[in-house]
Amino acid sequence: MRAPATAMQRGRLPGPVVGLLILLVVIVGLFVLLLFAPAGVISMALERSGADGRLLAPAGRVHSGGGQLLIENRNFGAVSWRLRPAGLLRGRLDVDFTIRGAGYDAEARTRIGLGRQVVTGLEGQVTEAGLRALLEPYEIYPSGEFTLSDGRLEAQRDRLAEVHGDGHWTGGFVRYFLAGQGWTVEFPALDARLRLVEGQPLLVVLDPNGDELLDVRLDLDGWAHLRIRYRFIAMAGFPWPDGPAPETILIELSEQVL
Repeated sequence: MRAPATAMQRGRLPGPVVGLLILLVVIVGLFVLLLFAPAGVISMALERSGADGRLLAPAGRVHSGGGQLLIENRNFGAVSWRLRPAGLLRGRLDVDFTIRGAGYDAEARTRIGLGRQVVTGLEGQVTEAGLRALLEPYEIYPSGEFTLSDGRLEAQRDRLAEVHGDGHWTGGFVRYFLAGQGWTVEFPALDARLRLVEGQPLLVVLDPNGDELLDVRLDLDGWAHLRIRYRFIAMAGFPWPDGPAPETILIELSEQVL
């Protein structure tokens, strides 16, 4: 006796296989539509999510676009992004982005996966005007420019796993006010080192010899803790006749920044 012909032998696919193929086509189609949807979709998603960020004047597509970035009603400048589709095959979202504001610009590559977010290749520059706008509330008016290189940030399940970055300030004249009196001091070029120490970001500013001048630690509650050493006090034009050791911490301040 001849066995009955199967669906495959009759040139037809089994029903479950056809259903899976249709589902796959629908998923791929929706995915393609999403990628090529207008960038305004991102703006709408941010508004409906209740996030602090907003994207104004969106242009381009979801996979490649830009707009004006607002965070807590503060304009951070023009942001643009480009999605790298290859990452989707590995179950993650890879995006290159740039941001340009008044007095600064930066670029980086982000990688977002399940329980893991990574920012790599962070490079940026802050002009003299940008530095002055940043420090003006403290009555400090620097000259020169600041650059950030080799920046990296990694978070795993709401926990910082790595923070890394190297900074350089070109130096120059700095005018500041202390007790209502103005002072002007010329500083040499200084370097900065950003690392993760005991689970908290720590920024250390170094003199040309590599010795520590001051450091700023950001805790998990959004407080920044500043420590200034005598070495920096002397460099700022206030040496003591019989001063303490250069590494002695003379000033400690804390301020909530986040």
